[in-house]
Amino acid sequence: MRPTLNFSQQDDVFDPNSAQPVTVIGAGSVGSQLVAMLAKIGCREITVWDADDVESHNIPMSAYQLSDLGKPKVAALQALVEAQSGVRITAIPRMYAGENLVGTVVACVDSMESRMLLWDRLRDNPNVDVFVDTRIDTEFVAVYAVAPCDKGSCDAYGKLLYPSSLAARPTCGRHGIVYVTSVAASAACACLTNAWSGRKKDRHFKMLVGSLEQI
Repeated sequence: MRPTLNFSQQDDVFDPNSAQPVTVIGAGSVGSQLVAMLAKIGCREITVWDADDVESHNIPMSAYQLSDLGKPKVAALQALVEAQSGVRITAIPRMYAGENLVGTVVACVDSMESRMLLWDRLRDNPNVDVFVDTRIDTEFVAVYAVAPCDKGSCDAYGKLLYPSSLAARPTCGRHGIVYVTSVAASAACACLTNAWSGRKKDRHFKMLVGSLEQI
């Protein structure tokens, strides 16, 4: 029998029984690390969407290994997470294209247009409890947690959506370094544990990681 994870060290932080089913859109630099973290804090129902294969430039910023080169990201991540935690994620080797979503949803995507497509499906959706959007650009990190059926939360997030051509920061994950992507994944994971535990904290997290100054 495969040994199970011992969660005793996180007893005062998060009860794994509070974890909800979660869908992660994008298994790149942030998404791959986030999924590994979620499994290690006790999430057992994780679905991941991504159509891409692992390329050499993905490895320094992500959870992937050299042996994963050329494999579909979701398949490589499925094997990695199961080996590390015993959790077998549901791997969907396709781009998200507007399918129905339920539970908790996290966007780890590469464009504002992808975020707007997701938000069109999530806003006012009573079957989604929390939506987390992760954005990075070089050493800048922004993570937003949104309650899709809360008007104030939705209005605030709606102001953060605009075409990629108007973005002051690309926040597309095209450039970066592992300590930045790890901060983004960690912040997203913290947003989820806070939401699932019923703790109310600021819904927005922004940080310029290179200077270690929160902004």
